[in-house]
Amino acid sequence: MELLSSSRIGLHLGSLQARVVDCGALRSWQAGERLCRRGDVARSLHVIVEGAVHFEGGGFGPGAHTGEIGFLLGVPRTADVVADTPVQTWSVEFEALGRDPEAATMLLTALALELPSRIRKLRPPPPPDAHFCDADHPVVVALADSFRGAREVDTARAIWTFVRAMPYRFGIWWQRASDTLRQGWGMCTTKTNLQVALCRAAGLEAGFVEVQGDAVFIRPLIPEAWQASLKPNMRHFLAAVKLDGRWHAAEASFTDSILRHFVRHFPLLNGIERSGFDVGQPFHPAAIALGTDPFAIEVLPSLDEAMARRSSHDIDRLEVMNVVVDGLQGVVCDWPPQLARARGLIEHDPRAAFHLALSVAAMRAHDLRTHILEPA
Repeated sequence: MELLSSSRIGLHLGSLQARVVDCGALRSWQAGERLCRRGDVARSLHVIVEGAVHFEGGGFGPGAHTGEIGFLLGVPRTADVVADTPVQTWSVEFEALGRDPEAATMLLTALALELPSRIRKLRPPPPPDAHFCDADHPVVVALADSFRGAREVDTARAIWTFVRAMPYRFGIWWQRASDTLRQGWGMCTTKTNLQVALCRAAGLEAGFVEVQGDAVFIRPLIPEAWQASLKPNMRHFLAAVKLDGRWHAAEASFTDSILRHFVRHFPLLNGIERSGFDVGQPFHPAAIALGTDPFAIEVLPSLDEAMARRSSHDIDRLEVMNVVVDGLQGVVCDWPPQLARARGLIEHDPRAAFHLALSVAAMRAHDLRTHILEPA
C-alpha cells in the first residue's frame, strides 16, 4: 500500500511501508476539529493525507505529520492542531507498534530522521549580514586548491563536477558558501553561491546568472499536492565562469538523477545529464528548455540582495517539498549510528532494533519538546 509514499515519513520506510500502514488506519476530521489538543495526553501520531491544518505559528499540509511528541513520550500535547478544511489522516497509536516490531522500528527510524527539521524551524540560523560568497573562508580556499588543474577549464570542470554531485534539496538560501559546504546539500541559489566561491578561491573569474521563466519547469520536483502553491514564474540562478575571455554558463544545481527526471517530463532535454562542460561548450539546461542562446547571459557579481531575502515557505513546508527530490536521489540526512544499527538488527533481533530506534526518536522528541516549552 502506497498511502505514505508522498509523506516525509514514507521516504524512510522502504519495503516495510505496507506493514507500517497496517499498524494504523485512515481517519477523517471535519474543519475546525482538533487533531491534537494542548494539554491532552494521547499517544497517537497523525500523517496528513488530504487537507490542511494549523497550529500557533504555522501549519501543515499533505505529507506532513503531527503529534509525534505525545506519541513517543506519552506527555501532554504542546499545541492545538486544528483542521482548516476537511482532513484525512493516517493515524497510529503507540500501543499498536507492539504487534509488529520490525515495522515499528522503521516508523521510529523515520520519525527520528524527520524530527531535527522541526528543531531547525524553532532555531533557524540567523542570516549573514552580507558577504554570502565567502571565497576567503579557509575551508573553501583549501578545497579550491585541491581542484586546481593544468588549465583553467580543468579547474572549472572539477568544481562543476563536485557541486553537481552535491544533493539538490529545497531549503533556506541565506547561507554563506561555507555554510552550504558544511551542510552538504543545497538548492540552486546556495549551490551556485558555493560554486562561484570555489571558482574565485581557485583564481577563476566567476559570477552569477539569473534565469526567469515559467514555473512549469520546476513542477516535476514538487509533490502534486503542493504544486498549486507555486507562483506562475520562477527565478533560477546558475554560475558562469570566464574561459578564454568568454563567459560560459556552468549550471551545477541538479544531480544526474534530477536531470533524468526532468528529461522524462521535457524530452527536449534528452541526453542533458550526459553532456559535458568545456571551452566553447557551456552547460545551460535552462537555455535549452527555453530555446535561448546559452552564451547570451548577463553575469552578476553578487547575489547578496537575493540571498538576504527570507523564504515565503517555512522549514516544515520545505521538508515536505523535498519528498520528490530526496526520493529521486536517495538522500537521507542526519542519520545517527544507532539508527543504522537498528536497521541492521531488524531481521535478526527485531525487539532490540525497536528499542534502539525508540531511544533515538524519543530523545529527539524530548529535544523538540524542550525547544517548544523553553524558547530562547
